[in-house]
Amino acid sequence: MKKIFFYLVVIFFYQCQAQKKPTHNNTPMNIIDSSFEKLNINDSTLLKTKKRYGTADPPKYIVNLNETLQSGTSIETYGLLDTYYDQWITPSRGWFRYYKEFYSDGNVKLKRIYNKTSDGNYGFLYEFDKEGKLLRTTDFEKDWKTSFIGITEIANKYAKKFNYKVDTSEDGIIISKNDQQWDKEYVKIWRKEKNGKRYWLIGFNKGHPENTDDKKCERLVILIDDINGKTLKKEHYFDAYNHIFKELDE
Repeated sequence: MKKIFFYLVVIFFYQCQAQKKPTHNNTPMNIIDSSFEKLNINDSTLLKTKKRYGTADPPKYIVNLNETLQSGTSIETYGLLDTYYDQWITPSRGWFRYYKEFYSDGNVKLKRIYNKTSDGNYGFLYEFDKEGKLLRTTDFEKDWKTSFIGITEIANKYAKKFNYKVDTSEDGIIISKNDQQWDKEYVKIWRKEKNGKRYWLIGFNKGHPENTDDKKCERLVILIDDINGKTLKKEHYFDAYNHIFKELDE
């Protein structure tokens, strides 16, 4: 009887494990991949004529396509017809946007991702030759120990503790760098290397229009050790209305 009970417990455990959904299975780092892509520009309504002033050069056709998908993702494609194409893909949710370059024939040249809230290298950079073969892969994450998703979870903890009404989740509605105005409530994440060590920083902003000019922004900055994900330092302060957060150091 004991053996039967034991086996039932084991079977139940493994069934539960099988039913568990993997976490972060749609992380920003694996949305783009090294597969070949080709961009087709064949709609004349997307093209505008541009002639270089003061020359006899034939006019060039500028590609300028902006579209928004039902999901809210915006796709912006720019370039000169039969010359080059740049494409920015910005999902309505999440911390990252995606950038792609294409050769004159539309074959993909490179793919990579960018943090919406700050500058820096994240994820993978894929580079291709003109025939579409993968030339090289650069892994910007290989020397970092704490994942971006792990940092968002730390950000969520501090947002609750200091009463910031911002979305810090992996697929949250994130205010991008260009929209980080002093009077808005937003969060940003960035990282840095200094003296051979790696750090993550989280910055929160909350506007206070009623305050004097030197205290328009309520700020919270957290410095995190990349090796173990532990908070090394935090500072909660008021500042004038600007985009610059304090750069904390050990």
